[in-house]
Amino acid sequence: MADPLLHIKDAYFFEVPKFAYRYSYTKPSEFPTVWLKHDPTIQHREAEVLAEQHPVPIEDTDGKEFKTAEDSVAEWHDWSPGNHHAPYDVFLEEAHGQVIPQKDRDDAQTAVLTDTAWLDGEVAESWNKDGLLAEYNHHLSGKVLIPQPFGELRNLHEAESGFCISKFMLVEVFVACLIVFAFSRFGKAIAGGKPAKGKLANLLETFLLFVRDEIARPSIGTDADFHHGHDDHDDHAEHDGHDSHSQDADAPDTFVKADKITPVLWTIFFFILTCNLFGLIPFIGSPTGVFGVTAGLAAATFLTSLISGSIMHGPVGFWLAQLPSMDLHIAIGIIIKPMLWVIEVMGLFIKHTVLAIRLLANMVAGHMVLLSIMGMAVAVASADYYWGVAPVAVLGATCIGLLELFVAFLQAYVFTLLSALFIGAAMHHH
Repeated sequence: MADPLLHIKDAYFFEVPKFAYRYSYTKPSEFPTVWLKHDPTIQHREAEVLAEQHPVPIEDTDGKEFKTAEDSVAEWHDWSPGNHHAPYDVFLEEAHGQVIPQKDRDDAQTAVLTDTAWLDGEVAESWNKDGLLAEYNHHLSGKVLIPQPFGELRNLHEAESGFCISKFMLVEVFVACLIVFAFSRFGKAIAGGKPAKGKLANLLETFLLFVRDEIARPSIGTDADFHHGHDDHDDHAEHDGHDSHSQDADAPDTFVKADKITPVLWTIFFFILTCNLFGLIPFIGSPTGVFGVTAGLAAATFLTSLISGSIMHGPVGFWLAQLPSMDLHIAIGIIIKPMLWVIEVMGLFIKHTVLAIRLLANMVAGHMVLLSIMGMAVAVASADYYWGVAPVAVLGATCIGLLELFVAFLQAYVFTLLSALFIGAAMHHH
């Protein structure tokens, strides 16, 4: 089975209350394949089929002699309970370093799971005897499984092969479509310089102007900064006939470069914010609690930095610009400058990696605390002192939920701010 921690991460199903989505299968062949292949009876049969072709090698024979199929299956039975009841192919690979070809695994699984006569005969008899039919229906109830036309699942939390569609993938696609829809309508509403009308339009405009005026422009700088540099900017306050720090009607003309980057920052901000807010909806979860998502966002920031810096300095000049300007003697510079350049380039990659980990850690931490507090109520549900713990758990979960609402906005802001700073640093000379 999957690691229990995966239950607070991504999954290949949407979970709703059991009463809202019940299963009432009457025979084993009706159950989904991903569930069937974890049944002990079916795993045993699959192990027998695989052991005939791939038995366990005998030690000290260099893999030239093998145990019988019966002994191989018996050894797998001894190993399995302490290893999350992994199937025979995982046992053979992890315990003996023997990899069963994917085709052989698929053929064995197909042969076992498509034998409806055996499933609804011998397996059904075993299930009815042990009461597993009702138990499996109970455990599956509340789980809306996502169809997997392009891949195969190992279990409900882990992919085995191919391209598997997860819950967070669908949430991210929905978030992206929602953002495109909302801002397409907003863009049409204000086209031609028309003022924003309506509560939603004014709310969107407020956030857009905040990201542009408080994040993008201060972090990337005015156009004058790219001509004079920050150090001597005060000595050249007048640029193109006006004060470059002024915020008069001509101010947007002085932020051409910053404004070109602003749409990227808008997209990052609203995508992260919407994903974070989805995490507050019961039974959905936050995609930003998965490293793959935060790493993808950090990669987008890095790619924007790389492209922006290369446009400003040239493809080669961007990498050379990572070295700070230093007035050193040539004998010292030959030693010091290459070392500093390597450190600066490493830092460029490290800070974007940390950007991904930072968002991930903040989102997962909130989920972990909330899970722990609610777990207190579940742990003492049958105890006499539940009346004292339950109110505290509910109150604590409510407070943590409100804190997560604040963190949803805060982390979107912080990630966008750091992205703007990294992009601005790539565009400027050190």
